[in-house]
This record gives sequence, structure tokens and C-alpha cells, in this order.
Amino acid sequence: MVDDATKKARVLIEALPFLKRFHHQFMVVKLGGEPIEDPAVLDSLLTDLVWLEQVGMRPILVHGGGKSISRAMEQAGLKPVFHQGRRVTDPTTMAIVAREVERLNTHIVDRIIALGGSAIGMFPPRHRLIGGEVLDPALGLVGQPVSVDRELLTRFTSRGLIAVVPPLSIGAGDQLLNTNADDIALAVATGMSAEKLVFCSNVPGVLLDPKDPSTRLSSLTVAEVRDLIAKGVIRDGMLPKVESCIRALEAGVRKIHIVDAGIPHALLLEIFTAEGIGTELKLAPQGADTAASATQRLRR
Repeated sequence: MVDDATKKARVLIEALPFLKRFHHQFMVVKLGGEPIEDPAVLDSLLTDLVWLEQVGMRPILVHGGGKSISRAMEQAGLKPVFHQGRRVTDPTTMAIVAREVERLNTHIVDRIIALGGSAIGMFPPRHRLIGGEVLDPALGLVGQPVSVDRELLTRFTSRGLIAVVPPLSIGAGDQLLNTNADDIALAVATGMSAEKLVFCSNVPGVLLDPKDPSTRLSSLTVAEVRDLIAKGVIRDGMLPKVESCIRALEAGVRKIHIVDAGIPHALLLEIFTAEGIGTELKLAPQGADTAASATQRLRR
């Protein structure tokens, strides 16, 4: 029993330098896809967020809507239509998107509170957090973020509230716009000069072989990412994500992580262990990093 207690104490002591470093720093977490549909996975991730806020970080959660929107459309007799990965959104579809996203946003806030934390849903137009503009008229009411109210987020997070941000922006004439959650997360992370941006989905990270999780790359610089793109290792759905990540790093986000939310307490494992459980992306090597020591890099 004493040995077990000693191990727990050692873990807490080892985490102390990281806790001091990240104190009052913003961390943006994006959750979407299948994990958001699984109550156990969702609660595990939200518990991590509550813990991080309690030890002094300022987590911000951005969530998608995804499957619940498609289900609601089908129940209404509407067929979801996608173009280049974006949901074509007419006014009828927008009304369904807004309803489903608000329902999910409220559910996440309620779960955070039930798990012992404090949270606020940043649902527009009550909270005018993300300004947007129409991405492509052919897509209808689909937006891209163009502004983030940094002061508003700072005000709530400084009070110990976890901000829960939906995949919506506000365009001209107070029009709600269906906006990609990845784009929202990148805009928020950039606008808040976040210490970390973490993408949580069912993807374990950047893999040399997409069919073999054991080929996960623990840490990559922007130069290494571009080399993998040129070699065709990073392709398909991962390509636009990492290209967006590069832009965010170049805009000031310190580190970006891609993790599998299905791993219990994935956030804590990724942030507070040397090699993590996903892939971290950073602008450039730290200190005297070399290719030979890549797997042993300090990921903080």
C-alpha cells in the first residue's frame, strides 16, 4: 500500500515542472467525430479538462456536431449533401444545425458541471465569440472564421470557467453560419496565442503506415511534416489538417497535438509524459535535437 502511495506521489512530483510552466496558459481542445458520441470517452476527456483547469491551466473546448446533425436531417426527410468535405447548408439545414449544436453544447456543459468543473456554453448570438464570413456561396450558409473575441474568452476563463465553443460563427446581419470545428479551433488557438492546441478524434496521430498504429511518429517539426507531405506519407484527410496546423504554428500557437480520444485520459498522457500517446507538431526543433534522438525529444 505504501509503495502504491509512493508511486502516486512520484507522478505528482514529476508533473510539477509542467504544471508551473503551463499555469494560466490557454489550451484549446477540439473534439469531434465518433468520440463525441461515446459517453465514456466524452466523460474521460471532460474529466481531464476539469483537472487541467483545477491545477491552473485555462482549457477551451471546441466541439463539432457531425453525426447528430445528419441523423436529425434524415429524421426531417432531408438528405445531407457534402461538397469537398463541407455540409451544404440552406436555411432549413441551418436551423437543424443550430438546434443540434445547441443541444450538444448544453449537454457538454452539463457533463462538465456533473464531473465537478465549471463551464459556460459560448453559443451565439448570446455570446458573439466567432465572427465569420461566407466561405463559398455555392455551399450556402457555411462560414469561415475571421475574428475571435479574445477579451470575452479571457474574461470567462480567468474566472475558472471552461469555455465550450460550438462550430458556429456570426456573419453579416447576425446570420448564423455553419463553420467547420477544426477551423474554429485553429482560429481560437491562434487568437488566444494558445500554448497548446489538441485535436482529439479517433486518429492516433501521424502514422508512417496508415494501417499500422505502431508506426506513429511522436514528434514532428514543420520541416519534417513538409517532407512527409512531399513523400506522400501524409495524404488524404490528414493533409488539410496538418496544413492548417502549420499555418497555426506559424501564427504563434506553440505546439499542436493529434491524439486518439479513445485512450483513457488521453489529454493527460499526451501533455505530461515524455513521448505522449499521439503526435505533437512544433515549428522547429528545440535546442540540439537531432534525427537520432527524435524519439527521445522533450515534448514540452
